[in-house]
Amino acid sequence: MRFQRFHSWFMLIVFGMGVFYRPHAVYADEIQPVPLNQVSAYDLIIAMNTLRVSYGLPALVEDPIVNAVAQSTAATMAANNMSWHIGNVRGRLAGAGYGNGGTVWATENFAVSSAGMGIDEIMAVWADPDHMRPAVQAAYCNIGAGVAQTSDGRIYFVLQAAYVSGQECGSSSSSSGGTSQPGTGPGPGAVPQLIIPVKIATPDADGKIYHAVQAGQSFWSIAIAYQITIRDLEVWNNLSRNTPLQAGQRLFIPGKDTEGYATPTPFGMIVPQTPDADGRIIHEVQAYQALIPISEAYHVSVDQILALNGLQADWPLQIGQKIVISPGNITPSPTLSSIQKLTPEADGKYYHTVRSGETLSWIAGLYEVSLADLMYWNGLNNSSVIRPDQKLLLLVTPPATATHTPSPITTTPSPSPSNTPPPTTGTPPVTETRSPSPRRFDLSLILGVTTIVLGGLLWWRFSRRSEN
Repeated sequence: MRFQRFHSWFMLIVFGMGVFYRPHAVYADEIQPVPLNQVSAYDLIIAMNTLRVSYGLPALVEDPIVNAVAQSTAATMAANNMSWHIGNVRGRLAGAGYGNGGTVWATENFAVSSAGMGIDEIMAVWADPDHMRPAVQAAYCNIGAGVAQTSDGRIYFVLQAAYVSGQECGSSSSSSGGTSQPGTGPGPGAVPQLIIPVKIATPDADGKIYHAVQAGQSFWSIAIAYQITIRDLEVWNNLSRNTPLQAGQRLFIPGKDTEGYATPTPFGMIVPQTPDADGRIIHEVQAYQALIPISEAYHVSVDQILALNGLQADWPLQIGQKIVISPGNITPSPTLSSIQKLTPEADGKYYHTVRSGETLSWIAGLYEVSLADLMYWNGLNNSSVIRPDQKLLLLVTPPATATHTPSPITTTPSPSPSNTPPPTTGTPPVTETRSPSPRRFDLSLILGVTTIVLGGLLWWRFSRRSEN
């Protein structure tokens, strides 16, 4: 009888704990199917190989293990809405069997789209030297790619290139067979398609240029050869990039003399903007542009551009993004700290809006607060993942900032209990720092504790009846 009572009591405790214990996991239903009209992994491989061939290097060989690791990486990043690389790509590939135990070298590119990036935009994001390694470094042999979509529609694009020390290129380094990217490319170890560099056509008698498509040529290779965009080819030829090109097909190539056509910035070249009336210079990012060529065109340092625009070196530029090259003829002002630059929102509190590439520790360092406080203010822990555009509460009081022009002496009104903002003065408004509200108990925790308590009462009552 005692054993039965103990067993019943023990099972109630286990059940109660099971109610509120939920281990962290990545569930398959968090990953949504990628839209059919979206850039595929195969498109990424074709684009990078086309660019590589244009540099006079042999195309990278598609490898099933590299494909599998790239797809797994994309799925993991999508499931967790990550904005950073997952550890060491060399280690991931070697652990999956790539190289058969040899010394593996690898590089990884990724891009994230919230509105459906085209291949133009993706390759523009990867136009800087670090991301151009698969296209310009002859040592790389194999390539693979993966694409995954989050539940909120964001799409992750991952491309990996690798080689094995001491092993010649030309065949798959994988010890096992398998398919490359499902439903996208040819079999394992094969170059995805014959890639033929585009030969520039000469204008006809009317000065118009028509390109005759050859087998193996794609929208991307033709666009980059003529220094235009895929969108230009679509618009001026009434085509869609989703429809494969046919050998012998003639494409009209718009140029600077084409009426109604705005010539884009040539690949690898920057057209510097002239200063405005105040000496301010704003540059609008075009396709194929990155920080280094922009800085060289304006004869300024990359660090200066980063500082003027609040950017980080590893943040990709977006087509159409406007960046400040020179602030113009302005009166220098004291350098403000990150906290001094804060502006309270409607509720009188201060927030930081997360941008791609930022981490909790970096944000804590930016505002000179402890990481523990930042997590506590926002109900986060060490396993929490922050996402771009997420707002983080900052329970800080910005210090007073110095002003050049002294303001007249005014009588400071008494604080009002209403929510009306205080009058604007030379210093940021000071808000009352309140302790964060206690964290709400999880419903599952309450259910578990309640189950344990009720179980104990039932057991006690049953014992009393048995004794009577």
